[in-house]
Amino acid sequence: MVLRLPRIINDEDYTRYFHSDIWQTVVVAICERHQLSYKTLRRSSDGENIIFFVDDRFVVKIYLPFRENYSRELAGLEFADSKMSIATPHIVATGEIEGWSYIVMTQLSGAQMRDVWREMEEKEQIEIVTHLGTAMKELHSHPAPLETPLNRDWQRFIEHQTQTTIERQKACGANPEWIASLPAYPDSIPKLLSSDCKQVMLHGDIHPANVLLTQRNGGWTISGLFDFGDSLCGFHEYEFVAPGVLMVQGRRELQRAMLLAYGYKEAELDLSLRSRLMLLTILYECSNLRKYAMRLNPEAVNYTLAELESAIWTFCV
Repeated sequence: MVLRLPRIINDEDYTRYFHSDIWQTVVVAICERHQLSYKTLRRSSDGENIIFFVDDRFVVKIYLPFRENYSRELAGLEFADSKMSIATPHIVATGEIEGWSYIVMTQLSGAQMRDVWREMEEKEQIEIVTHLGTAMKELHSHPAPLETPLNRDWQRFIEHQTQTTIERQKACGANPEWIASLPAYPDSIPKLLSSDCKQVMLHGDIHPANVLLTQRNGGWTISGLFDFGDSLCGFHEYEFVAPGVLMVQGRRELQRAMLLAYGYKEAELDLSLRSRLMLLTILYECSNLRKYAMRLNPEAVNYTLAELESAIWTFCV
């Protein structure tokens, strides 16, 4: 069957066709191709890719053709499978329809952490981030899959992020002081980030929208981690950026619990670690300093860059 899917060559085209009814037809074709019976198909409102839930059993994810998310997610899911004490989706099928790659994966159970995180007591939040810290260490304890699309050349990635930092932060509305201070940060890279660091497989985007929770014995526990589309191989501390700015920003005890569970010693929770994490926050693939400041408080958009660092990363205060 010829579906005549839209020809997408840029982000504007993708935005124009993102909500088209054609994607429901595509998912029906995918289910027929892989003999997946169903009663309902439900489109997800989240994510930059096209996602459908097939009953409560499967997820069909259709990927934008001119980005690398498909190959990275496929490799990330394959590598992470059964390597953590947190469930991850299992791959059911993969394929391509008229140039659009897709993955059919198992659907994990649970509620998105973002829906309940703010209402949880700190004690319970500490238990959650402790589990995350342990799971990160479990994932990072395996040799990095450098022979896969997850190997994006860590040093070249850092160089690219460095070269585009000011342009990217300007586009996000960074305040003038940050823009004036940012050129000094590349000088910190040789001192803070070793060029021959041991590389690990990084999920790259661990935050409340990608973590699932279930209730057990009256409390919340982690039931799943998904969305490996931003996975890559690199320095292990890069993994702390997403939870650091989107989950535990400014929360001293939560940050300490996560880092100590990962394996850091008390003496290692120092200003040197804070400097590295701020540098990685700036170099992060999706870095948006203004958004991170706003998550702290509206006044934080007027902080100096040094003040922002100490406000986000508070574990050593």
